[in-house]
Amino acid sequence: CLIWWCAAVMAMRAVASALCVAVLCVHVCVGDYSTIAKQIMAEAISSTNFTKIEYMCDTFGHRYVGSVGHYAAIDWMHDTMIEEKFDYVYQQPVDGIINWVRGNEFAEMLWPRPYSMNILGLGNSVGTPHDGIKAEILVVSSWDDLANKSSLARGKIVVYNVPYTVYHDTVQYRAYGASNAAKYGAVAALVRSIASFSLQSPHTGSLNYLPNITQIPSAAITIEDAEMFARFQSRGQRVVLSLFMEAKTYAPISSSNLIAQVNGSSMADQIVLISGHLDSWDVGQGAMDDGGGMFSAWEAVRLLNVLIKSGQIPRPRRSIRAVLWTNEENGARGAKTYNSTYWSDLPNHVVAMESDTGNFDPNGFGFTGPQALLSVVQQAAALLAPIGTGNITSGSTDGLDTDNGMLYPTVPCMTLETNGYYASPPTDLMTALYFFYHHSHADTITALNYDGLRRSVAAYATMSYVIADSPNDLLAGRS
Repeated sequence: CLIWWCAAVMAMRAVASALCVAVLCVHVCVGDYSTIAKQIMAEAISSTNFTKIEYMCDTFGHRYVGSVGHYAAIDWMHDTMIEEKFDYVYQQPVDGIINWVRGNEFAEMLWPRPYSMNILGLGNSVGTPHDGIKAEILVVSSWDDLANKSSLARGKIVVYNVPYTVYHDTVQYRAYGASNAAKYGAVAALVRSIASFSLQSPHTGSLNYLPNITQIPSAAITIEDAEMFARFQSRGQRVVLSLFMEAKTYAPISSSNLIAQVNGSSMADQIVLISGHLDSWDVGQGAMDDGGGMFSAWEAVRLLNVLIKSGQIPRPRRSIRAVLWTNEENGARGAKTYNSTYWSDLPNHVVAMESDTGNFDPNGFGFTGPQALLSVVQQAAALLAPIGTGNITSGSTDGLDTDNGMLYPTVPCMTLETNGYYASPPTDLMTALYFFYHHSHADTITALNYDGLRRSVAAYATMSYVIADSPNDLLAGRS
């Protein structure tokens, strides 16, 4: 018994010693990066230059796929990446992109008084007949309200006056409003802009037609007009509108993703991916959505490339890849093409990060993935506390190009999160800054927060570097 007890004690001591070594290793590994992290963050805060994003937005304007500015911007970005001497630059062809063209459009209230409206047709919408549509309106406030008033919808223009709450809930009316109105015989649908604030500014975005339902034209109108129409209806006043839209979908077209990479050392085949999308809607400059996110990823990898090649920091074990997605706004063909092209290599993608929430005031990252990686992410996040970007929200990510079935669940995903995307508190919509500008003419360089962009670059660069250089097995726990 004594021999057994002694053996048991020795075994427990061995386990305890191993645990101590493991804990010490984790602590030392994180400690080892504190100096490098401070250096990366300081460099990002002090040297991030906004010349590129300003030049791109001012020179090429919006980057809607199919526009002259879209292709000119991609060519310029690709040439600039070559000049920046990344280890790898690739312009990845992307085919099969929806070719929706807005054309001319206008809407006017004819009764009870003449009034010219601000509208933006919704992406993928069909156009009106050549002589337009003239009809009375029916205002509804929800799907249930539409169903209750369904007998009144035939021959009408249905107006959805649904106040903004959070994007993922309210956007359903933009996406499916046309088809749901058409089910009851409506001739067109106008949707209150998915926006938290308005100065008579319509906000566009794509719609989805449901199968086997007549396709009717649909456009976004301003918050002010939607509320005015609701007041007219509540007083029993008849409202007649005229709507004209030339919108049309042509044969599919092509574009490109852009990839810029810093190669790793001992584990170069493993990829830490950071990203944003390079396209925009056909209004404004696409500076916030998603020029800021795209720029943050590009600038983070450029900064690391400079620090590594100048010998200021060691080359990380794994490769760090910036991907600038095309066609996020109207089909996500860029992400789908990346998925199919690199399908056999996705198991070697350690994580895919995305920034597409405005970069106003970054506070940390959302994370969806295995515990082995989460532990390293949390340790890296602690290093970001000095710039206020160290919060990690596990089980929460919000990136169309990465975690909405494009790369996840094969690849763990993270999103760079920012104050200004969600209202905080939820009832204070004036704090949801992103949706002041989203998909509108107001999305210009003036909307950017340069301090937030600097900290976004710093957070992206630091997080990606620490993950890329971790000695841990970061592919553990993957299905």
